Amino acid sequence: MANHLAARLRELRARRGLTQDHVAKRLGCHESAVSRWESGSRFPTGEDLVALADLFEVSTDDLLGRGRQYATVGSALVDMRLLESLAAAETTAEFDALIAQHEEQAVWLPVPEGAVLVPVAEAMRWAHKVADKHKDSAFVDRLFRPRG
Repeated sequence: MANHLAARLRELRARRGLTQDHVAKRLGCHESAVSRWESGSRFPTGEDLVALADLFEVSTDDLLGRGRQYATVGSALVDMRLLESLAAAETTAEFDALIAQHEEQAVWLPVPEGAVLVPVAEAMRWAHKVADKHKDSAFVDRLFRPRG
């Protein structure tokens, strides 16, 4: 787990063009702590792990290498970037243009009980397996593109 975390931190930091010093300053820790996390010689505290996830906009499950992320009942999946873009629209025409660009996408979706976030490839594999079993269903295509 420490090796996965180390590699993931290096990847995320590089992707954002940050130095270890930048990460340390954002987290309020010493650069040597970030270096040790990225080398796999030390593991961050729970508090630091959450701060790293927030900094890199990923889940702690993602940082730790868990493929499945269990959703909390009563939560919602929110596309914050789209919602922020919509909130920043200065005119109704700009708002409408953004909606039109994302017509197949909702800004938020309620998460039903039992929902699990998985990689897209895994979700598609499961959906194809179920669809293959019920090929004659008039609704089988909803496994791939839900309709409102």
